[in-house]
Amino acid sequence: MFKRFNKLNEVVHLWDLDKKNKNDKIQILKIWMENLSEDEFGILLDICSNFNYYSEKLTAQVYKKLYENNISKPDDVEIFLSQSLFFPLRKKDRIESAVDMFSSFRLVNNIDANRTKIICPADYLINYNSNYHNLKKLVEENDLTDKNDNERIQNLNQQLINIKNETISKKIEKKIINLKKGKNNREQRLNKRVELFNENYFSVKNMIIIDDFIGTGDSVVSFLKKIGKSLKENDINIKINLWVIEASKQGLEAIEDIVTKFELDMSISYYKESIDVLVEEKLFPTQNIRDVQEIIRGINKRNNLKPSRYCRNHAIASFVNAPNNNLTLLSENSFTWNALFPRTKRNKEERIISRTELKEAYDFLRK
Repeated sequence: MFKRFNKLNEVVHLWDLDKKNKNDKIQILKIWMENLSEDEFGILLDICSNFNYYSEKLTAQVYKKLYENNISKPDDVEIFLSQSLFFPLRKKDRIESAVDMFSSFRLVNNIDANRTKIICPADYLINYNSNYHNLKKLVEENDLTDKNDNERIQNLNQQLINIKNETISKKIEKKIINLKKGKNNREQRLNKRVELFNENYFSVKNMIIIDDFIGTGDSVVSFLKKIGKSLKENDINIKINLWVIEASKQGLEAIEDIVTKFELDMSISYYKESIDVLVEEKLFPTQNIRDVQEIIRGINKRNNLKPSRYCRNHAIASFVNAPNNNLTLLSENSFTWNALFPRTKRNKEERIISRTELKEAYDFLRK
């Protein structure tokens, strides 16, 4: 017992936690120790000793390393940055891991806020495509109008040569002036639109997306499916760069399939490959892996822990929130089980609105 308690403390002290959180983790592990067999607890301790907890400090260090590794590759860093925009993988209505991770990355690397967008990258590319088509149509219409006006101006100038009547000449000159003025006004308005398009879209050659973990790869695959066809059909010249802390082999393969399908220009950079703890020769030797799998299944069954549909590669890592592909017993609670790094649930609780509140809202709207 004493030996296991010492090992328990050693494991918790591997993680960069404050005193309160360390004590909380120790208490959870003590409960595990009391309720599990020696073999079961020993296996969970082995798993926990390899668990990657990304504190704010460690996350900042990792993101700095990722940035430095990638930013050292371009021949001209200043040009590369001036042609790049940084995004979180997705924008959420609540402050959570995607936005927190992105903020950590931006601050530690001193990224110019003007080179960042807190919008979904897919929405940005959809807007790019929409602006491209609208402006393309406008440019074509303007070019046609310019061509017609130039022909009219040329004809009017030809008339001036042959007309001797001063009154008629002045009328023709006025028409020429008005045509040139209209042409100039159109050009100025169009220039502003094109300058804005260039600044917000066309000058951007690198979309750099920051995220925490690639687990199943579903989020990235969904994003790529959403924008892949549009990029391919409209010849939008932009490279997609995905920089993450950890990536699973399964997730990377799923993403690569979509990249190949849509012929996308994309690169992925990650700090570490995720560990699937239930795969042979990753954490446990081949001869023991079946026993480990059975023990994990048994703990899940006894405590009514149901693996997420995303839990296909049994990762062991956490930051602000545990990824949805984490080993279930590490991140899911039940009436009989306390998770070590619980995953925050995102289901919004419906609040009953009172008649008084509803009346006040109507009164405000009818002012």
